[in-house]
Amino acid sequence: MIYLVYRMKLGPRARRDMRGFWQWLEDRESWFYRDLPMVREVRWYYSAIGDVYVIENWAAFDDEAGWGAYRAALAGLKSDGDWETQRVSQDDWWEFLDTRIVTDLPVRVGIRRQD
Repeated sequence: MIYLVYRMKLGPRARRDMRGFWQWLEDRESWFYRDLPMVREVRWYYSAIGDVYVIENWAAFDDEAGWGAYRAALAGLKSDGDWETQRVSQDDWWEFLDTRIVTDLPVRVGIRRQD
């Protein structure tokens, strides 16, 4: 698996209205990933110590081809005016800090316990 990781710092609007932000984020995830089936999993993380008000979004793809298909699909979606207007509304809630691609290791390490 490969992961596209975005880090965003919550903006003033989000910090003033955390309940509204979390609702917006749930709604955003539904429409944003609806037409992107190559995204296998999405995880979110919120910094509790250190970079406070920073969240991370980890989108998983089977391989580089899946990530390429995602980029191509986004280009198509961005040409839809309504979709793009909704997408750029994210600038009201957060500021992008950085982006990276990471991948799983080629060996079986790590622990995941099931309850």
